[in-house]
Amino acid sequence: MNINQDRRNFMKWVAAAGLGAAALPFASMAYAGDVPRRAIFVFFPDGMRPEHWHAVGTGNSFTLPAMTAPLERVRQHCVFLSGMDMKGAGSTHEGGTLKLLTGADGMSSDKAVSLDYHLAQAFKTQTVRPHLNLTIVPTWGVTAITYDYSGVQVLPEPNPLAAFESLFGTNAQSNFIAQRRVSVLDTSLAELNALRNKLGAIEKAKLDTHTESIHELEQRLNANAGACAAWNFNPTGFTVDPNKGYWQGAEYRDPYKMGVISDLQRDIAVHALACDLTRVVTLKWSQGVNENLIPESGSSMTCHGASHSGGEDFIKIKAWYTEHLARLIAQLASVPEGNGTLLDNTVIFVGSDLAHGGWHNHGDMPFILAGGHAAGISGGRSLKFNGTPHNKILVSIAQFMGLNINSFGNQDSNPGPLPGLVG
Repeated sequence: MNINQDRRNFMKWVAAAGLGAAALPFASMAYAGDVPRRAIFVFFPDGMRPEHWHAVGTGNSFTLPAMTAPLERVRQHCVFLSGMDMKGAGSTHEGGTLKLLTGADGMSSDKAVSLDYHLAQAFKTQTVRPHLNLTIVPTWGVTAITYDYSGVQVLPEPNPLAAFESLFGTNAQSNFIAQRRVSVLDTSLAELNALRNKLGAIEKAKLDTHTESIHELEQRLNANAGACAAWNFNPTGFTVDPNKGYWQGAEYRDPYKMGVISDLQRDIAVHALACDLTRVVTLKWSQGVNENLIPESGSSMTCHGASHSGGEDFIKIKAWYTEHLARLIAQLASVPEGNGTLLDNTVIFVGSDLAHGGWHNHGDMPFILAGGHAAGISGGRSLKFNGTPHNKILVSIAQFMGLNINSFGNQDSNPGPLPGLVG
């Protein structure tokens, strides 16, 4: 039996009978043999110092300096990029936030869409949540690196408990499959019975055949859906007082809990991708001009303050961020999927609002790519360029996701993907 073909036939049958996709929640989830592509966009604030960030050496022979040293244990999955510029005006924190995922000029008058939003719209009919947009301990109010087609910010969710509930329900220890999907057929039983009663004998037999194929497919999905089962979410018991608003000291704004909140948001993102609830995730650590302390980093300075001093405090803070990036990469690599892992089918793009944190420039940006092995992206490499527009990274990500485009944004006079990335 060709399960995928049977499923397509059944969905056509249901559509012809007037039953919409809403009658079959999770009918669009990835099934055995059908492995989707995903993209994660990671933002760290306030730039870096090139001598402490960029890989020393090229190709497969390189060392990682202090800021990126935590990535050593996952270097085989990473492509470290240097010499990439965000072109255009707006060489500020705010301009960098505008440029990063839009590839646009960086001025507020340049109303451009960001790649994460564009990808989400491309896959919105195939997933439950087109875009999982999360932020971690914002400082000045919730801001975004995501922009819709009108150039308006799409604000991320700062509360990990709210993010979890919106995706998985209220009980973190319940079985996800049983709680949210239960059965593709059982949730539509009344509609199916009503449809069957209107059919003749031949049509009833066809419907029964398709129904059985869906049951068989569902059994296979359940057998391979370990990542969607219950997991130990929120092991530290992090809580949020529902009576506290954003400006009333909500717990998700507490920098002393930044590590816990980072772990929770990362955990939600990985499981949402593994369950194919979404294909696109944006994970934003605070924002540019980040005046939060990060006590766990060992620094007594804020990220923004340390970016101007450029000393050991800045190194400690940036290493704290890349440690959490390493955890994200390792967690994705631990999830089996198809002939490889979830990381193989996911590309991660890491960037910031600035290059040199003390100079407020956008030349030689702190960009890293990870994952994507399923599309021929080989990790464990250092690629060096010379003033190459970062629009080429955005094009490469879009092509990885299956979009047939050769340009994104308006700052690359010679459009195309990033040379040397695949292979």
